[in-house]
Amino acid sequence: MTITTIMPPKRTPLIGMSLKMYFTPARTQQYLSAFAPIARSANALGINTFLIPDFLSVAASCAVLVTAQEQRYATGVGAQDCFWEDSGAYTGEISPAHLWELGVGYVEIGHAERRRIFRESDDDVAKKAAAATKHGLIPVVCIGEIEPDELHIDVAVQYCVKQIDAALRCVPVDSQVVFAYEPVWAIGQPNPAPTLYINAVCVGLRTYLDSQGRETSARIIYGGSAGPGLFTELDVDAVDGMFIGRFGHEPRNFEIMVHEIATTKFGKK
Repeated sequence: MTITTIMPPKRTPLIGMSLKMYFTPARTQQYLSAFAPIARSANALGINTFLIPDFLSVAASCAVLVTAQEQRYATGVGAQDCFWEDSGAYTGEISPAHLWELGVGYVEIGHAERRRIFRESDDDVAKKAAAATKHGLIPVVCIGEIEPDELHIDVAVQYCVKQIDAALRCVPVDSQVVFAYEPVWAIGQPNPAPTLYINAVCVGLRTYLDSQGRETSARIIYGGSAGPGLFTELDVDAVDGMFIGRFGHEPRNFEIMVHEIATTKFGKK
């Protein structure tokens, strides 16, 4: 059964982070005490946030960040993956229906590491995105080209468009979806991709999404060694927010980036 969701305002700025497998459950619990007030402050500024912990910490994170239904997307908790079936004999997999029951609002799908290490295909990503949407979860679909080509931005755009098309095949046009643009060659590096390059690719992706009727239902956030200062240099008409990795392990960095988005998007401080 498809769940009717309480969705956020259209194209609300969004900032989130994944803890991957860096934090133990105990460290995540400590981190939440610093992260929760930052998330609530961001929401008051008109910015949605999400935190994606390891699976062992999802329930505890929901208990802290999602204390009411309307907070499911505003100060949300995400999962690092989900399966495309609701239930059954799928040892080790995670049901999107079970994630919804816990209070999860977002699910990260198709990260470059999962595509590379676990050989996840565009078809796998499409089925997971459809299953997540069916159960009220907002898919955070990771996209990005393998190699940079600053002289041929259209090549990167088309590479990402192919990933976008696969993910959207079974996702209704009015369902919320987030595309996390992470150039694979920039993930884990000391610095993000050049600002002009990011903007050019994201403008191309935004133009394509708009042409598919996704002007308000699809958001683009940038990841890939993203840190403080970057959002102020991005095209705010194309980029709706940030997807943070290890820079967010220090809560103060996350807070700085929240205020950069508020200032750049709304003129708030």
